[in-house]
Amino acid sequence: MGLRCSFCGKSDAEIAKLAAGPGGLHICNECVEVCRTIMADGEVPPDRFDPETWPTERLLGALKALDDTANSYGEHLARAVDALRRREVSWAKIAQPLGISRQSAWERFS
Repeated sequence: MGLRCSFCGKSDAEIAKLAAGPGGLHICNECVEVCRTIMADGEVPPDRFDPETWPTERLLGALKALDDTANSYGEHLARAVDALRRREVSWAKIAQPLGISRQSAWERFS
């Protein structure tokens, strides 16, 4: 199984280039162009990245990559929390941006 764009779900065989980002995210050259359009205040169809609009085969093909990305990004989050704890940032301060209690943060990441 090849890699897939985390934004449009296309496989690396369907696009020209694919760049890896943090937490297992990937972005294809086509989606980079869409991002450039957005940054230049251009109009992009609102459903461009909506899986509801993807062909069934693309959506099925993307499921494993989406699951892998979710798991990898969870690991990325845990590494960020670990870095904050090494800096002696309190569980309360870590919990606040996550919208959870101090106790929940401690239980989730310790």
